Amino acid sequence: MMLQSRPSAALRAGFLGLSLLLSGTALAQEAVTIRFVHTNDIDRMSPEKGRGGFARLATVVKEEKAKGNAFFIHAGDTISPSLLSGFDKGAHIIDILNRMGVDAMAPGNHEFDLGDAAFRARMAEAKFDVLATNIIDGNGLPANTKADKVVEVQGVKIGFFGLTTETTPIESSPGTIKFSSTIDTARAKAKELREKGADLVVAVAHTPLAVDMIIARSAGVDVVIGGHDEHLLAFYDGKVVLSEAESQANFVNVVELSVNKATKDGKTTVTWSPNFRIVDTVSVKPDPDIEAVVKGYEDKLSKELDVEIGTTETALDSRRATVRGGEAAMGNLIADAMKAAVGADVALTNGGGIRADKQYQAGQKLTRRDILSEMPFGNTTVLLEVTGAQIKDALENGVSQVRELGGRFPQVSGIVAEVDVKEPVGSRVKSVKINGEPLDPAKTYKLATNDFVGRGGDGYRSFTGAKSLIDTSASQLMASQVIDYVAKAGKVAPKVEGRVILR
Repeated sequence: MMLQSRPSAALRAGFLGLSLLLSGTALAQEAVTIRFVHTNDIDRMSPEKGRGGFARLATVVKEEKAKGNAFFIHAGDTISPSLLSGFDKGAHIIDILNRMGVDAMAPGNHEFDLGDAAFRARMAEAKFDVLATNIIDGNGLPANTKADKVVEVQGVKIGFFGLTTETTPIESSPGTIKFSSTIDTARAKAKELREKGADLVVAVAHTPLAVDMIIARSAGVDVVIGGHDEHLLAFYDGKVVLSEAESQANFVNVVELSVNKATKDGKTTVTWSPNFRIVDTVSVKPDPDIEAVVKGYEDKLSKELDVEIGTTETALDSRRATVRGGEAAMGNLIADAMKAAVGADVALTNGGGIRADKQYQAGQKLTRRDILSEMPFGNTTVLLEVTGAQIKDALENGVSQVRELGGRFPQVSGIVAEVDVKEPVGSRVKSVKINGEPLDPAKTYKLATNDFVGRGGDGYRSFTGAKSLIDTSASQLMASQVIDYVAKAGKVAPKVEGRVILR
């Protein structure tokens, strides 16, 4: 038997490889598994009923990264609204995220709740990549953010970019910061990343679901990691993956792609198939390091926040459907406190700014923490001089989305409005009384509202340009005014009493 020498065997193998190439046979690498560990809309540090919070999220991230080829993606809404953000403007959230190995984050609209200066300060502190692809600050991107990010994993190039809903100026307080079209930006950036050699294109999108779907169907991306609507969603149409992970890290979505990359006749093709895992964090053990950081922040404020300020003699309800769907006792309490604090004729605040989503029993003690949890945005109370006509226009706006539970629903004091929700938007308010007297469209009234609504937020454009009697620079925190109001009274008994009557 003849033994073939090693050089001869190598030569033959070389000729065989060349023959395969010349005959057009594809050369393919083994499938590469890539994981995207996804969270969005998380501002609550600690778990609620054993589910959610940063420590449990951190455990999932660590476990997935230990498997290799894993990216921790945050789809925005995190520095606000939260209890501590009313004090430190979200600095504690960035500190926690800096310890968790975030690979990419897109800002959400709530990143701007505390103003453009606070947004810039938090971005400066971030030690992870913030993708602000469609955000314009001055003549370019916000400082310490990126337009995109390309990472190569075992020969597979992944391009990431971020999108922030262009409705942010209506929903939040971005100041001079502007937002270009999310859909146009997605299409242009996906094309650019493909031209740069990206095999997979991932949009990290803090946009409404309807926009997510347009991007998925028409922008040329492979994956949309979404936030904003707070759905628990894993979607695949045979071409594009769309994921959204509810909120508060109650659930963590893990999107796995098995990627095959092959070259034939000098042309590279990439195919992939997805697998979804939804992790319910009620079954996850908290990461001890992050849990300790969270506890430190909680302890720091507990002594001040847990001070009892008074008692509610009536039941209160600040659940989302309650404060956005009609008159609420909690809304009446807040509006009454605002009106009294600045000596206004009337007060109006948007129900979407009431955030704790909880119920209080009659006879329950109220603490500073309770009040600050209800108003975590750090809003202040401004005093405006407005006409009766402006008040009626504002009320029309306030009830325009009542069926959709829009955040603009008006919680009021000194006002009684009768509304027919069966009428078209803009024609629903049938009568208005101001402190018992019919509203006079030509008369001027002193109106207390929050600074967000006062500058036209949530669609309250009728207040834009109104004369300021107490402007933002001289205004006080709404939460502090409510705390003082309850503390001074000792006992409060707000109730639903027909201030906004829906028919």
